Amino acid sequence: MRTSTQILPGIKAIGWLDCQHLPRRVDLTAICGMPLPILTDIHPIPFFDEPTCECKTKKDGAGYEDTATLKFLTDKKLPRSASLGFVVTDVNDNSYLLGSLEKPWPNVECDSSTGIPSGDAAGYAYEIKHVSIRSMVPCVI
Repeated sequence: MRTSTQILPGIKAIGWLDCQHLPRRVDLTAICGMPLPILTDIHPIPFFDEPTCECKTKKDGAGYEDTATLKFLTDKKLPRSASLGFVVTDVNDNSYLLGSLEKPWPNVECDSSTGIPSGDAAGYAYEIKHVSIRSMVPCVI
């Protein structure tokens, strides 16, 4: 099985958006090599520690399948919506979209923690996974 992994060099901003306001078939836009314009509100997410974002590509039959994974810690609870998408901006000012108008939408997992008095941080640990023929779509915000 042939796979490849892409890891962002460092994340400087993360934001959420409603995927219902995205254009159709953003994955095909990415396959064509065109950056996707984001024409909806992006709500910034404050984060601490070091967030990570990676995209793993694997051969799936006659085509390929991307699995993007975004992990971060925050002190804010995100809205519960089936169509929640995310925009990640790296230190080189390149932005990437995780999500699409069509299903499957990103899978959002949240672990809340109160921490311990000796120094563990309290907050929310999010892990977002998005599986599509093209995930981590380059975008312009």
